[in-house]
Amino acid sequence: MIKELKKEWMFASRSGRLFILLMSFMFLAVLTPVMLKLVIPEIFAWQFPNLSKEDIDLMVNASQLTAIQGFMSDLFELGMIILVFTLSGMMAQEIRDNTLVFPIISGSRFAHILTSKFIIYSIFLSVLVYTSILITYVYSGFLFDFDVRLMDMIYAGGLLSVYFSFIVANLLFWGVILKRTLPAGFVTLVVAYLIQALGGLLQWHTYLPSGMIHYSSNLSFEVTPLVTSLLSTGVIIIVMLGISYYSMKKMEYNLR
Repeated sequence: MIKELKKEWMFASRSGRLFILLMSFMFLAVLTPVMLKLVIPEIFAWQFPNLSKEDIDLMVNASQLTAIQGFMSDLFELGMIILVFTLSGMMAQEIRDNTLVFPIISGSRFAHILTSKFIIYSIFLSVLVYTSILITYVYSGFLFDFDVRLMDMIYAGGLLSVYFSFIVANLLFWGVILKRTLPAGFVTLVVAYLIQALGGLLQWHTYLPSGMIHYSSNLSFEVTPLVTSLLSTGVIIIVMLGISYYSMKKMEYNLR
């Protein structure tokens, strides 16, 4: 298992995937507070020259809380698109290019190959989430005031990390099922946005992975709904990885 983890880390680093994700998350972390503090007020001042600075400030309603919530919204909308299409080939491309045959011949198990990909990308995304959300927290605090508790950011970072682990499991699952990079990415996005829409319309966030986004963006951390959403997300991840594993085992003859 250690061998597979090292191999996956080296490949992810050399392929540029980790660098793309790092730059994207850091850009979003810095962009949102700057937009609220400088860009949006300037746009309003240009569009409505008769308004005073106080009126513009009331219209923008900028604060550390709105900056953090804006960052989380950008992370779900724009950040996830970058994430999905950056990582959509991590399994599908290897299957399509028939490169999985090399680790299999060298003695690697399907379970180890699958698990190493899930662990490496989930941990890396968790580090990125915590780093970017803390950058937004500190930067927006200096630009405005520190009116959000640091502990709330730690809780929110944990929930977002779990959610992105769910996205990684989706990419692995659809990569194995579809064996094509772009379709795996598109279907993952459709699943993510559909779950978010259903959770909002039917008030099912407690029972869906969308609860991770909902509760973190609202900084709402009630124990019962959180635990329910975490458990359901964990079950879905395990089921997806399990189906992916058995599907990969069926492809063993073709790969050899």
